[in-house]
Amino acid sequence: MAVLVLFGGAIFAGFGLILLIAISSPRPQPVDLKRESNNSPLIDLDSEQLGKIVAELLDKMGLEIDRLQGGKNEVIEIYAVNPEPVTGGKILVHCITAPTETGKLDAPAVGKFIRATRSAYVTKGLLFTTGTFTPDGRLEAEDAPVELFDRDRIQTMVDDYFSDSQSGTAILE
Repeated sequence: MAVLVLFGGAIFAGFGLILLIAISSPRPQPVDLKRESNNSPLIDLDSEQLGKIVAELLDKMGLEIDRLQGGKNEVIEIYAVNPEPVTGGKILVHCITAPTETGKLDAPAVGKFIRATRSAYVTKGLLFTTGTFTPDGRLEAEDAPVELFDRDRIQTMVDDYFSDSQSGTAILE
């Protein structure tokens, strides 16, 4: 009987310590995405706005948009076709806003996109985000048939592809 009381007391003390650690552990500070991104106008976009910009970029690059679906606070999914013989094919594109907690897409998010790309039977996948990617997220995509586009790379593409007709930042407004 004494052994059971001792065992029960040890379990109770263990749960008490776990609770104490959970209560007293520091909480991560929310990330100021505006400051971290040097006031990038991309941070303020919702996924639907990002999807429209990406669709325009893909069009400027010579890809044909087959289907665009998703809503304001969802992942925007675009199916595009590269009509070039030999190097062409179907492309799956996802547009995701930056997570508000960290501003970064991590390995599980990239892995989910890689699985979606493989299950869609497309040639390649393109993942666009208004945030950035964690190092493990980039590592996850290294040997996969996907390409990652963070806000800096998107901004560079907007500046490059829209510099002839309008300023790159004007397309973002």
